[in-house]
Amino acid sequence: MNQILIVDASVSDGRMMSGLLTRAGYAPVVAESIKAGKVEAAKLPPGAVIVTAMRLSDGTARELINWLKTEDFSFPVIAIVENLDPLDIVKVMSGGGASDIIQRRALDKQLVETVEKYAKPEMSVLTLDNQLLPRKSEAWQKIEEKIKAIAATNANAIIFGECGSGKEQVAHQIYLNSSREQKPHTDITHIVTPHLV
Repeated sequence: MNQILIVDASVSDGRMMSGLLTRAGYAPVVAESIKAGKVEAAKLPPGAVIVTAMRLSDGTARELINWLKTEDFSFPVIAIVENLDPLDIVKVMSGGGASDIIQRRALDKQLVETVEKYAKPEMSVLTLDNQLLPRKSEAWQKIEEKIKAIAATNANAIIFGECGSGKEQVAHQIYLNSSREQKPHTDITHIVTPHLV
């Protein structure tokens, strides 16, 4: 069941949206301020969606979106707008960083349909084959440097690590960066069982 975070100071609209989303099979969480919204956003699982009013007592949707980007959260944000003209809507979507908008007066008709466009199954599995996910940490930068250094040589390499830590993906990346990239590639996987003392 996907979680949907609703950030809206209107108690009645929050209750109405929560009811609509619950009936549609979602698990809504309601926050009435940006501050509370940040706390709840930090708990959201992958596949969640955020629905927020453009203006709240302690900030704007833009502030919440900027905070999400700073914290490396990539939840789609649907902005609840009042009566905006088309130019304002473009500004909210492109400059404001919202994924989509809903007019407040059409919440009961458009909310569930709009959320469905962005909510992803909570238990969906991301399959990357032998691809590595890029990371920003300093430790990861060192691993990338070692991958490039090893790939530039003709040496054999042994990769150690915990089960599921990505050893095969690192080996494949070394192969892709090497001069052997166009030659046949075979995976050799060794299972090492630790001795119990």
